[in-house]
This record gives sequence, C-alpha cells and structure tokens, in this order.
Amino acid sequence: MRTFTIFAILGLAAGCSETKIQHVSDYGGVYESIIKGRVCDPVKNQWMEGATVYTHIVSDAGELLGTVTTTTDANGYYELDGLRDGLIYKVYVQSGSSVIAEYDVDLTAGGEADVPEPTCGGSVSGTVAVITGSYDTMGDVLTAAGITSYTLIDGSDGASLVEFLSSVDNLSPYQTVYFDGGHVEEDVIYDTDGSDTAGNVPLVLTAIHDYVAGGGKVVASDWSYDVVEQVWPDQIEFLGDDTVPNAAQLGVPMVIQATVADSNLAAAVGDTSQKVTFDLDTWPVIESVSGSGTVLQKGDITYQEGLTTTNETNKPLSVSFTAGSGSVVYMSWRMAANTDAKATAAIQYIIGSL
Repeated sequence: MRTFTIFAILGLAAGCSETKIQHVSDYGGVYESIIKGRVCDPVKNQWMEGATVYTHIVSDAGELLGTVTTTTDANGYYELDGLRDGLIYKVYVQSGSSVIAEYDVDLTAGGEADVPEPTCGGSVSGTVAVITGSYDTMGDVLTAAGITSYTLIDGSDGASLVEFLSSVDNLSPYQTVYFDGGHVEEDVIYDTDGSDTAGNVPLVLTAIHDYVAGGGKVVASDWSYDVVEQVWPDQIEFLGDDTVPNAAQLGVPMVIQATVADSNLAAAVGDTSQKVTFDLDTWPVIESVSGSGTVLQKGDITYQEGLTTTNETNKPLSVSFTAGSGSVVYMSWRMAANTDAKATAAIQYIIGSL
C-alpha cells in the first residue's frame, strides 16, 4: 500500500473549531462522515469550552491510518469532520493532559452521527424545588446557571411550606431542594412557643431527613441554617446554643478573601482564593464540621455578641456532608450578594457536582 503523510485543515460549521486531519496511510474510501457532540465539564458541571476531542482512523487490521482532532466551542459543541465511512470510531475527550471521556460511535453506514448529549447543568431542569425566602434569590442563580425550569414553593406561606415539606413523597420527585434564607421557620422547622399543636414540625424534619437519606440533596444558604441544624444537629457545629433558633447569627457585615479548601471546588473556581461578601446585618457563624463533613471554603471572620467583638481565623464558610445516600450543602453567605465569576463558578459546582 502506498503511504504518505498529509496535514490538512477543514473548516467546520459556524461557531465550531476547525478539524485537523492527519492521514498517515492511504486507506481509500470516502472521507465525508461527521461525528457531532457536546462536552460537559465534569468538575464545574457546565458546558466545556476548549476541550480537545479526537479519534483515530484504524484499518481492519488495526493499523493506525490517521487522527482527526478538534476543540469544543464556547457552548461545548464539537464536530469531527472528514471521517472515513464504514468504521466504528472511539472518540476521546481530553482536558489538559487527562482524558475525561471516551465512547464508541458507529459510522459503518457512513453519514452523520450525533452523540447523545450528556446531563450537564441546565439538563437537570424539572427536578429542582426552591423554597423562596426574603434574603436570597436561588431562582435567579439557577437561571444564570442554565436551569430554567424549576418549582417555586412560597417560603412566606407557612401552611404551603408545611404541606410541601411534611411528606417525603412531595420531596422525592426532586433531585435537589434549595432553601433560600428568610423563609418561614416557626412552626415549620422549629416550635419556640408551643404553638405547633398540630405536630407539623416533627413531620417536616423527618420528611427532610428521609428525603436526603434516600438520595436527595439539600442546599441551604445564609439564614436558612436552622434547617440543617434541626435535621442534622451533629454534622455542623454552629456558634451559640444549638437548641435556640437563630443563635448562630452573630457574624458582622464584611468581605472575606476566603481560602477555597476543597480541591474540586478550587478546580471549578480556577483559584484557591475567592472573595466572599457578607452584606446582611448578621449571618450564621460555623465553628466546625464533623469528621464526615468537608470544608469547601474557610476564612478569617468577625462576630459580635452584645458589646464583645471576636475575631477568629480559618473558620468554615461553606461545607458539605453526606447523609445516607444523599448530601447536604450549606453556605453561610447568601448567593444574591456574590455574583462575580468565581462565585458563579462555585455555585455551578455546588449545584451540579456535590
């Protein structure tokens, strides 16, 4: 067989990167087939720009005859063009020096093959419930992350909240339940005055516990910390008396240059340092996490009890832990006050990967 080396560049459809084709042997046949697909960043859980996608043209005898390479566009799409008909291709997706995905694509009949789109960020639409609150805007955050279909539960209406939260059957259809800070908590999450004569609080706490134990995920921010404290009291040690609602809300308004303590979150953010803004008059202070928990961010904080001001170093600012088959994430900062690129990347990782 006559052998030769050719390096050619073929243009792709608008918005996609060029395909580079390197033939090392003349195999004959028609080189007009295409593989199309999309790549999701496995850490950030968002569509990945700049990933390298390639495949090899291999003869029936196993001889390497050529390599076709491209990169993903801003929305994660790619096209491998100029492929020979009649083969089954193994497609590789590479980020940096690591292959993050590989799969087989059948082009034995030639033509065009579309690789099924992976689940990524917005692809989980329809499996999210948001408990609305006065001090955060999780719905806006989800929309920014590409999740545009979600269910809003009115957190200002105690009766509606109890109706939704008191049954695991209501929670279980959702992949994730988010608690904004500032939703109704009295007679829902706790009962400080004995007014919960219907016994709703135990039903709510049990249902949330069982939902996560069965594989669900709870994400809570800023003042909604009592949800985590009441359902899983041994996982996170908050400042103040654990039996007194809102007792941990002693942090003062401040901007912290936090350390991103979790390596996966640091990869998502692209840095080991991140600005975190606390803009409310008070916010819940985390003292420590249990051995099974993970500190995601930490920093030097200030809180005030009466006239006494205390400064502490390297205190957790956001944490996660597993409970049964599911997981819980708590952030002491509110998302509405943290909207820069690093905060958005952190939120996308928390939404999609923890």
